[in-house]
Amino acid sequence: MIDLLQYDFIVNALFIGITLALSASLLSPYLVLNQQAMIADGLAHVSFAGLVLGVLLSNEALYIAIPFVMIASVLIKYLASTDKMNGDAAIGLVASVSFAIGLILIKKGSGFNISVESMLVGNIFTATKADMIISTIVSVLILIFVLSFYRSLFLMTYDLNYAKFSKIKTNLLGYGLSLLTAFFIVIGVRTIGTLLISALVVFPSIISSQWTKSFKMTILFGLISSLVIVVMGIFIAHPLEIPVGSTIVVLYTLLLILVIGLKKVLRR
Repeated sequence: MIDLLQYDFIVNALFIGITLALSASLLSPYLVLNQQAMIADGLAHVSFAGLVLGVLLSNEALYIAIPFVMIASVLIKYLASTDKMNGDAAIGLVASVSFAIGLILIKKGSGFNISVESMLVGNIFTATKADMIISTIVSVLILIFVLSFYRSLFLMTYDLNYAKFSKIKTNLLGYGLSLLTAFFIVIGVRTIGTLLISALVVFPSIISSQWTKSFKMTILFGLISSLVIVVMGIFIAHPLEIPVGSTIVVLYTLLLILVIGLKKVLRR
């Protein structure tokens, strides 16, 4: 395992994996516990279209994909806030339309030389220096956002009505959380893949909530489990020549099964 660290692409993959794990574990409780986990999956499908558009229009796809997905996240949030459409419907609508547009662009766009499979499953071992820089930026922004508005986000997660009564700017914070989630998802899709990136957001809180009812400990345990699983996934996937994203999801699933099993045993 230590020998693998002599390769730059392994070090780069670990760097991005750790930053993604940090970002996902910080976002996880505010999305999962507030029943907004599906927004990550929806934005992943939007990112697919954004990256396709970016490949066709620019040498650096992220410059197009990031604003594209951020605009879509604002649209989802706006549609979900209206009385005529709930959150799941808004996510499904924007995600399906975006994914369909992405497939059309691949079919009809000239100069598209990236395989659809690589976009669906990702490849963290091909991460560039630009990916590393942007993943660091998004992690720092999410960390600052969570630390700055921790109490307000906590109240919004557990009691939205009380948060509004306390004169917390719930709409503004909600849009901010959506934008940061979109930023994270775009980077994650490039490395983990469209089909699997939402798992990084969903699993940390589900796993940690099996052991603790404290919100702070949920974040802490989620962070620890994310870091361990992502690092293990990278070191396991490379020698076996299997997708890193798929490996991470399988490891998360095994950990969840183990945690639930231990919980049942200890209760007897």
